[in-house]
Amino acid sequence: MTTPPNESVPSSSAPAAELAAAQTVEQVRAAFRNGQHEYGCSVAHAAIESGARHPSLYYLRGLCRSRRKEFEAALADFESAHALAPDDPLILEATGHCLILLERFREAIRFLDDALAIKPDFARAYYHKGVALGLLNEIDDMRVAHRRVVGIEPGNVDALASLAYIAARKNEIAETRAYGGRTLAIAPRHGLALVALAMADIEEGLIEAALEKLSSVLGDSASGQDGRLNMALGFAADALDRHGHFPEAFRLYSEINARRRHIHEPRFAAGRAIDETEKFTRALDLPAFPAPHNQSEETISGALGHVFILGFVRSGTTLLETILASNPLVVASDERDFLADAANDLLHGEEDLQRLANLGGDGLRRWRQVYWDGVRDAGLSVADKVFIDKVPLNSLRLPLIARLFPVARILLVIRNPRDVVLSTFRHRFNMYPASFEFLSLEDCARFYAAVMQLVDTVRRRVPYLRVYEVRYEDLVGDFDNTIGRVCAFAGIEWTEAMQHFQNASAVIDRRSQSAAQVRRGLYKGAAEHWRHYARELTPVLPILAPWIARFGYPET
Repeated sequence: MTTPPNESVPSSSAPAAELAAAQTVEQVRAAFRNGQHEYGCSVAHAAIESGARHPSLYYLRGLCRSRRKEFEAALADFESAHALAPDDPLILEATGHCLILLERFREAIRFLDDALAIKPDFARAYYHKGVALGLLNEIDDMRVAHRRVVGIEPGNVDALASLAYIAARKNEIAETRAYGGRTLAIAPRHGLALVALAMADIEEGLIEAALEKLSSVLGDSASGQDGRLNMALGFAADALDRHGHFPEAFRLYSEINARRRHIHEPRFAAGRAIDETEKFTRALDLPAFPAPHNQSEETISGALGHVFILGFVRSGTTLLETILASNPLVVASDERDFLADAANDLLHGEEDLQRLANLGGDGLRRWRQVYWDGVRDAGLSVADKVFIDKVPLNSLRLPLIARLFPVARILLVIRNPRDVVLSTFRHRFNMYPASFEFLSLEDCARFYAAVMQLVDTVRRRVPYLRVYEVRYEDLVGDFDNTIGRVCAFAGIEWTEAMQHFQNASAVIDRRSQSAAQVRRGLYKGAAEHWRHYARELTPVLPILAPWIARFGYPET
């Protein structure tokens, strides 16, 4: 456990409260030095509760709360310490680390960068910055940060293990084994090094050796709260899947999700996205949405066309957007959310839906202006171009889209529900209310069904919506004909560049976690992948069956 910041002790002429706080800090430090962490924490807690305001007291209590896995409470303490000592690198680093544990990675990096600006040789801050970068899938920057750590502290086992993991991600087997060996020589049970070496084993066909290492990591209960380790285990599961070891892969995916669910349940269990979606869909039966009277007012942007790409996550929305955006006359949203303000005001409950239905011309124009102002502020120039807005779960905002943009084209991407749910369950998403539902196979299936039911309800209630269903399997299996029909519907001219869409994917959908896959081009192997997991999917088939039938997929 890290020691508290070292502030100077006030002189005897200092105010009595300040002197008492400083004496308490010294008492806590002494307890810390003697290994009496819980006693020191109780002293710090009692002092704070009695009114003491000292950064070290908050800092130390935050460390103790983090150690107990009370991450939200720990963050509150670190923020209080930071407010009192904004330039203390230890407090900045601790805040960044806590934000990583809460999977708020971009915020974490800002605090860690501030710590490094004050203390450039701060190895621990470099290490945690690398962890955050890795969890954002910025693997090359992660490697730079952790090589810097090893340059400062050559025996830093966490950085050495991380470099082994990075090498395993890149399939650099010799480097994986070199860094992994160096780590285990110092720390024989280091979880990340064992996972990295297991990934190397899988690539070399040493499956039993890999499973033995992974079982050792999973059996270590202390590793369950490590988001970086859980992500590494996910890549090991992907490797098992890639080599055809499907039951072993599914067990590992399930274990990872159970560990993540345990971490995040306190934050997301109260207001479940499934429940909110089902409640919202029931409320849709109440207001009648009027047909637009003056469609010429729909766009104030100067765009030639306006297209929304909707669907469920992992349905192929990123692939479709990237294909269309390879046309130079198309501008894509890069998964920015331009509907958030309007949705926060107009899409909560039954009363809000009625307000949306009754919204007059001035109200509609105001919210359209807010939307297009957001597009402009994001640096996107849409004049004389077709603008594509792709945020898959904007499907939940379809009533809002129907009212604000009644002449927009909507491309609804459909994929076999079994493949969608399996892929979503297997994927490691950053945590937010909707992605919490992906951590259980049953919840994922229920959420998929709830979203599809909402979309289906809106389509029945709002007949003027222009919706075209794009089947993922047709996109990868009959590319030219499918894209030709999509372009005709969306008002986009076909160009040869669309056949080479992967060349545009480096600048399209940087925010999407599917971007790396899209860069590989069309991949037919993702279709029907669910068949490898048919047994594991059996419990959720009753939930998915209506949508399998609705979208015309075979039952078996």
